[in-house]
Amino acid sequence: MPRYYFDMTAGGLCGRDEEGSDFPDLEAARREAVGALPEIARFSLDKGNDKSVAVKVRDEKGAVLFQAALTLTEQWMGAPSAG
Repeated sequence: MPRYYFDMTAGGLCGRDEEGSDFPDLEAARREAVGALPEIARFSLDKGNDKSVAVKVRDEKGAVLFQAALTLTEQWMGAPSAG
């Protein structure tokens, strides 16, 4: 079974996966990567000004095979009301 590595970027921090995980194919690894983005975002988007999280999937040789990102854009539409 192929081993895939998931490198994450969130809130200006980068994490390189040194262990990897076994998946039957790249499509299964892609689903895992995309499914992880909301969970990563939940813990990182409220920290700092960087409002994006990303994941890159590498193979055992280090080649990046897939990448995905989730970005939050915020904009006030007038003065916020005190409440």
